[in-house]
Amino acid sequence: MKAVAKFWKPVNGKVKCYLCPVNCELKEGQIGSCGVRRNEEGRLFTYTFGSLSSAAIDPIEKKPLFHFYPGHSTFTIATPGCNLHCLGCQNWELSQVPKGEILEDTFYTETSVPPELVVRKALASGCRSISYSYSDPTIFVEYVIEVAKLAREKGLKNVVVTAGYINPEPLEEMDRFIDAYSVDLKFFS
Repeated sequence: MKAVAKFWKPVNGKVKCYLCPVNCELKEGQIGSCGVRRNEEGRLFTYTFGSLSSAAIDPIEKKPLFHFYPGHSTFTIATPGCNLHCLGCQNWELSQVPKGEILEDTFYTETSVPPELVVRKALASGCRSISYSYSDPTIFVEYVIEVAKLAREKGLKNVVVTAGYINPEPLEEMDRFIDAYSVDLKFFS
């Protein structure tokens, strides 16, 4: 679903996204490096709010977290988009957007999954946590924050599996609702 993004500001007739260190400066109609944020009429929009590319029940050890509620299940969600374009990405079909295209033109659904539904599904599945994974949660941080707030109110823990390629301000805002992180180290050659 299209929503006004956080973590941007107008700069010289463009918008500057400061969600991650790429710090895209986008002209009207231009799409960010992540493939899911676009400048529309001088405002930055995200197309990932509730646009799930995957939802599954996983063992927490798959994240891999071995000392955080070991032996329990976590409800894992992902949306399309990523600010890294690793050649060896194991989840490329969930995370990568064809360059120069935006969500309406690609594989995204027209329906949005509200944060409340994610929390209800996690609880109904007997999970103790919700994990934001498969693609990088940095890209769907607005959705992570909203789901995580509700999850916390219902007694669920929140787990982020990330490459950690995020600027300090968005990380600090997200961090208020996250109980565990698993950081995947990426190397370039």
